[in-house]
Amino acid sequence: YEAGNRSLNKQYTIKSTNIFSGHQVKYGFEWNDAVYSQLNQITGPTFKAADGRQTATGARIDIVPAPEIAQGRVYRVTRANFNTARTTPQTYWDFFAQDSWQVGNKLTVNPGLRYEQEKMSGTIIQDWTLKNNWAPRIGVTYDASGDGRTKVYANYGRFYARIPNDLAARALSADDGFTRGDYFDAGLTQLVPEGVAAAGVTRHFILAGVGADTIDTKAKLTYTNEILFGVDREIAANTTFGVRYVFRNMPQVLEDIADCPMVAYELPQTANICGSVEYILTNPKASIPVHPGTEFLGAHFDDPVHKYNSLEFTLNRRMTNWSAIASYRWSRLRGNFEGFYRDDNGQSDPGISSLYDFPTNDPSYAPFYAASQSGDIRFLGDKNGILPLDRPHQIKFYANRTWGGFNVGTGVNLSSGKPLTGMAANPNYGSNGEIPVTARGAGIQTIDGFKKRTPFESQVDLQAAYSLGAVGGRRATLLADIFNLFNERRVLNYNQNTQLSNGPTDPDFGKPISTILGGNPPQFQVPISVRVGVRYEF
Repeated sequence: YEAGNRSLNKQYTIKSTNIFSGHQVKYGFEWNDAVYSQLNQITGPTFKAADGRQTATGARIDIVPAPEIAQGRVYRVTRANFNTARTTPQTYWDFFAQDSWQVGNKLTVNPGLRYEQEKMSGTIIQDWTLKNNWAPRIGVTYDASGDGRTKVYANYGRFYARIPNDLAARALSADDGFTRGDYFDAGLTQLVPEGVAAAGVTRHFILAGVGADTIDTKAKLTYTNEILFGVDREIAANTTFGVRYVFRNMPQVLEDIADCPMVAYELPQTANICGSVEYILTNPKASIPVHPGTEFLGAHFDDPVHKYNSLEFTLNRRMTNWSAIASYRWSRLRGNFEGFYRDDNGQSDPGISSLYDFPTNDPSYAPFYAASQSGDIRFLGDKNGILPLDRPHQIKFYANRTWGGFNVGTGVNLSSGKPLTGMAANPNYGSNGEIPVTARGAGIQTIDGFKKRTPFESQVDLQAAYSLGAVGGRRATLLADIFNLFNERRVLNYNQNTQLSNGPTDPDFGKPISTILGGNPPQFQVPISVRVGVRYEF
C-alpha cells in the first residue's frame, strides 16, 4: 500500500498590541491557504467487481474458510478502490482579541475571544464552510497574600480543532470502493453469488463511499472546553509549591456516521435498504435516528464523550548554580471518543474515523456475530470506558548543577502503563482491532500473564555540557547525553487484536508488538544509548 501525499500551506498573519490605562490589548488576524494532493495505490493487478466496474487499485486478499461450500474456502477482497487521486484546496481564517487588565495591585483579568472559519473543497463537493465557531476565553490571577508570594489563578477556554484536508480528499471526493468482495478463485474472476451461505455470511459484495458524503449544513468544528484553577505558593526563598486541577471535555465532535446497524447489511430483509455503507458528516449524538426500516433491531447512536480530570502537585527550587523541578500528576481519561487520532486501532483520519460508521448502542450485534467471536459493539460506545491514553499516575523530576563551565543534568520519568483491551475484527470492513471484546481496560491474557495495563514505565536520562569558553564572540560546547541510563527494557504495548482481519484468531495476541513480523515501531523501551556532540556558536 502506498500513500503519495503532497501539501502546500500559505499563511498570512497580522498582529498588534496596544497598552493604555492598565490594559494590554492584543489582536490579530490569520489567513491560511492550503492545497493537499493525495494518491493512494494498493499493489496487485486491477480486477472486475461484482457491479461490473474495473478497480483502479489492487487489493488485499484473505483466504477465508468456508465449510458451507464445496471449495471449502473463499478469497475475500477488502479495501479495493475505483479511483486513486484527488487534489483538495482549503481556506482557514481566524481573528482574535484579548486583554490583560490590571485591576489594582492584586488582581489581573485576561478576557479574550477568537473566531474561526474553515472552508474545504473536494473533487465532488466544492464548497463546505464550517462557520460560527466562537471561542471565548477568560483568565484570572490574584495575589492572595499581597506580597507576590501566593498566586491563585483560574482559566476557562474553548479551543476549536482545524480539520486536515484528509477529510476533503476522502469524504468530499470520489473515494468509492468496497469493503467486502468474495470470490471462488484466487484470480478473482468467479464471484460468490449474493444469498449463498459461505464463510459465515450471505452478503458477498458491500460497497462503501459511493459518491461524496452527505453534509449536515448545521455541523460545526470539534471543540474542547478546558477549566483550570490552581495555587502557587513560595514556601521558602526560591522554592515554590503548586497545586493545579484541570478538566477537559469535548461537548461537540465532527465525524462521519453511517446510520445502518451492522447487522442490517447481512440480513436479507434489510440488505437492499442498506446496500452500501454511505456516510453523513455531522456532529454525532444519541438523538440521531437509525436508517428507516432498521428500527426493529433496536440500535441507537451514543453521545460522544471525552472527559479528562487531573490533579497535579509541583515543587520548584531555583538557586544560583542549581535547580530542581518535581511533579506528580493523578489523572483520569474516560469516554468513548479519543480525538482526531485513534490509539485503539491506529487510525489517523481526523473527522472521518470508523468510530461512528455504525450505531454503537446496538443489542443486535453481539448475538448475531457470536459465532465469529467479534466482540460487542456496545463496548465501543460505552461513555464511561477507559480510553487508551489514560495514565493515572505520572511522576517527573528534573535537576541540573553548574560548576564554572560544566553543567550536568538528569531527568526521571515514571508513568502508569496504558490500559489493555481485547479488540476483535470489524466483520463488515474486515479490519482488525475495531470492536472491543470486553469493557475498555478490562485486561487481556498476555505471554507475561493476565494484565489490565502494560508495565509501569520508568526512565532515567543524563545530560552533560562543558563550555570551552568564549573567544572573539565565538563559543564551543562539548555535549553528551545518556538515554535510559539503567537500560530498562519494559514492554510498552502488547498485541491486543484477538482476530486477524478475516476473523480467525490472531496467533500473536498477547505478545509484545515488536515480536510480530512487521511490528512498527518496536514496543519495548529503547535500550541505553549515548549521544555526543559539539555546539559551535558564532
